Amino acid sequence: MKSFNGIFTGFCVCCALTLTARAQVNTVKIMPMGDSVTARGSSPESSYRYWLWQDLQNAGFHNFVFIGNQNGVSDGTPANSDFDQHYEGGGPGADAWTSADGVNAAPSAAQSAPDFVILDLGSNDILDGIDPATTQANLQTIIEDFAAVNPNVVILLAQPTPFAVDPTATAQEKKLERRQQSRLTGIAAKVNKAERKAGRRVVLVNQFAGYNVRTDTKDGTHPNVRGEQKIARKYFTILKKHMRKM
Repeated sequence: MKSFNGIFTGFCVCCALTLTARAQVNTVKIMPMGDSVTARGSSPESSYRYWLWQDLQNAGFHNFVFIGNQNGVSDGTPANSDFDQHYEGGGPGADAWTSADGVNAAPSAAQSAPDFVILDLGSNDILDGIDPATTQANLQTIIEDFAAVNPNVVILLAQPTPFAVDPTATAQEKKLERRQQSRLTGIAAKVNKAERKAGRRVVLVNQFAGYNVRTDTKDGTHPNVRGEQKIARKYFTILKKHMRKM
């Protein structure tokens, strides 16, 4: 009996080592994809990507990378640089991405077959006067491009953070812009519903709720450290649930 227990224990140890080795080989690829809220983060900020990286590391996830066509932050040097700084975006001087820019980039970006895409686009559509129906169609196209390459990809679809309205605008124009920002959250919800119904793995992330333009941004649009941490935490809450199953 003693001999059998020793053999059984040795077998379990071997199995555990094999599973651990296998897990270490399978690196999880996360692609943050978006406009300047994703791209920017010069000192004293670091981008929400830094805080998300730290949240995942602190939770015991070490076998993952951020991927994308850009590296760093688009507006300078981050306060903290000890993280994988890759993301999919427009790059320095061209980070005002719209959903139409995302459509153009998606076929190429999808070829890297990410396991997760953090998709945050649509805010600049409002400023560029893009029709809401077009924004919805663009977001769906982006999701479908990624799913065509990797059907198991999980898309974390943001309901984008709010931004300050133009202070020089008329009262009516300000009201319209606020309405458009709120409407964008509804567009994301429609995209989520349609894509999930079609079998795509989409998770809606409400970054709009609980985000304060006065206290969570440095300029009315881009997050300060507090805002970055808020954004990161919402993505982390979802990612950790899925990554634990991988």
